[in-house]
Amino acid sequence: MPLLRSLDSIREKDKVLMIPVADNLHIMNPIVAKALKKKDPLPLRKIAEDCKRAGAYAMDINPGPLRHHAEEIITFIIETVQDTFGGRFLLDTVQADVLEAGIAACTNSPIINGFSLEEIKVNSILPLAAKYQTEIIGFLTNEKGQVPLRAEERLAVASQLVAKAEESGVSPERVIIDPVLVPLTWQDGTRYNRECLEVLHLLPQLFEKPIRTIAGLSNLVAGSPDRVARATVETNFILILAAFKLDFILMNVTQKSNLNAIHLSQLLLGEKVFTWQEVKDSL
Repeated sequence: MPLLRSLDSIREKDKVLMIPVADNLHIMNPIVAKALKKKDPLPLRKIAEDCKRAGAYAMDINPGPLRHHAEEIITFIIETVQDTFGGRFLLDTVQADVLEAGIAACTNSPIINGFSLEEIKVNSILPLAAKYQTEIIGFLTNEKGQVPLRAEERLAVASQLVAKAEESGVSPERVIIDPVLVPLTWQDGTRYNRECLEVLHLLPQLFEKPIRTIAGLSNLVAGSPDRVARATVETNFILILAAFKLDFILMNVTQKSNLNAIHLSQLLLGEKVFTWQEVKDSL
């Protein structure tokens, strides 16, 4: 399977700091759930078109915790949207057989989303990245699936994840680290997320070569009852993550305020000469 443009080539050509990945196609979206139930390709293609138009580099494909026909469903999703979207997919499932079906359906090399130190994921998910030579996301959670509070603990997990990957035949260059944002409403939620930023700051010092990073923005605002308040937090945190040099951000790419924040981070932190007109054009 061909590998689309690398992160370095995207940054060199397009001067992009933080690359958006769409999380719009997931089973919790009622439009997606209804389309899958009816095997209706049109709503899925419309989502893919919208994500492509928004400039997403990749799309997260999350069929949910399906018990029946899961391999058939992930294949249907990928075959329905990949020609329309044209980019890469993050295959977001903990079921190894479903992942294999998804990998087989992809025309471009996918990214496995993902693995952690949990034994079942090390033994069943990680080997697929070696077998199919794909990239894989590593979550900074411990053996019990828990998010460590302190940055030092998460950095220790990062070292173990990369070591496990190398033991399985996956080079560090193919590992993308997710330091794991948590809901702000958690007890100590803001502290967890401050520590997440510290991980992004310290991670480059941990390895000889740069390790790429990704974070899921929707985790941050999970449980928020107010759409406006949620959008306000997301847009502000996008700017913070850009300042801490996050590589990929998994988010709702069709939400205009998110795209505006991505564009603004580029204007404020990028190499181009700043102009107020570009700010006005993005509003």
